[in-house]
Amino acid sequence: MLKVIRTRLTAILLMSGLFAAVTAADEKNIPEPFRGETKGSPIEIRYDDWNAILDMTVIDAGTSDRSAASAPRPEIGTRSVRGNTSSTRNEGNRIAFPAFADYEENLKILETIKTELEALPDQAPLRLWTKNEQLAYWLNLYNISIIIQLTKEYPVKSLRDLHEGSRKEPSLWDQKLMKVANIDLSLNDVHNILVEKWDSTIVMYGLFQGYVGGPSIQDQAYTGRTVHKLLIENAKEFVNSNRGMRPKGSTLHISEYYKENKKLFPDWEEDLKKHFISLTEFSWHDRIRGAKRIKATTDDYYIADLYAGSSSKGTASASNPAALTTALVSSNDGAAQILPGVNFGIGDWNLDTYANYQLAPIESRFPEYVTEYIQKMRKNKSLRPGNVDVEEVESEDDKKDRNN
Repeated sequence: MLKVIRTRLTAILLMSGLFAAVTAADEKNIPEPFRGETKGSPIEIRYDDWNAILDMTVIDAGTSDRSAASAPRPEIGTRSVRGNTSSTRNEGNRIAFPAFADYEENLKILETIKTELEALPDQAPLRLWTKNEQLAYWLNLYNISIIIQLTKEYPVKSLRDLHEGSRKEPSLWDQKLMKVANIDLSLNDVHNILVEKWDSTIVMYGLFQGYVGGPSIQDQAYTGRTVHKLLIENAKEFVNSNRGMRPKGSTLHISEYYKENKKLFPDWEEDLKKHFISLTEFSWHDRIRGAKRIKATTDDYYIADLYAGSSSKGTASASNPAALTTALVSSNDGAAQILPGVNFGIGDWNLDTYANYQLAPIESRFPEYVTEYIQKMRKNKSLRPGNVDVEEVESEDDKKDRNN
């Protein structure tokens, strides 16, 4: 396994001049502190705490089977329909926002992790990181920031108003929510940094928008080693769902989220077709190539929340304050080796801290309006293909130990 270099130690190594930074060719449109990279840099940031929280609070919906959800029926004894009525409402992952909104200490943990992440470039400037580490960093910071802000808005069902903003209140995406290298940044600022620096269509799929009609939130943190693999997985899930791209007749109906990323597709229709072909199976290619029109009309601004934007208090029999501790012990991301008092690298967290992390009771007595989604999620996951083996990268030190 590659050795994880802790931030403070790395900063000392960098200041001693053991390796030099490489400046990217053209990054004039992003702030100077975020330019450049160092190829081969030993800096590797750990996100064990954020990873554990995602593992406990994100529900993986599986791959879409492209069936449209039928029109929901009114609740018994009423004419009203509760919850999301969109035909795409059963697609995409969900996060249990009440885990943060109903427990103030959990939200404080998120905010502390965010503060720690914001401070990392002060200890080791981003230009001294590899581009993969930078990409993982920005995606994690963006996602934790939007989850914190939506938690403060919770309970909220539709994010359309937050997304569009008003005369009195700017869009949530335009508000300065982060401060990195002494620069105030909005979600859109981070989005622009990623688009300018990576010039890759794939980066858009790592930015959780908080609503069903956007890319899914992953159930694990991005790292420098996994970021491209996870982005491709998220891209394929989105494109191969009705909320991402849906052929109908001679028209491709696509998510409005693509309009927000139009800069990535300068030759709009042709670039989009090539992009979709690269992420779909062969049987779809002729239909995509032959499309006469592409319309960005698909949207679903309903919050991507397991409880559909309603507080979970009172919906289940009990909460489990030790739930996260149990999960850490049984996790497959190295957490099984975690012992009390061990620091995870980002934030001053140990097992005792996690024992107080109260998880909303998402596992029992779901509200009626959640049942349909859960059933669909189980069906989709049962249709998944077999596991894919991923070869572990062996470090030079490991090779030397093996040869000796």
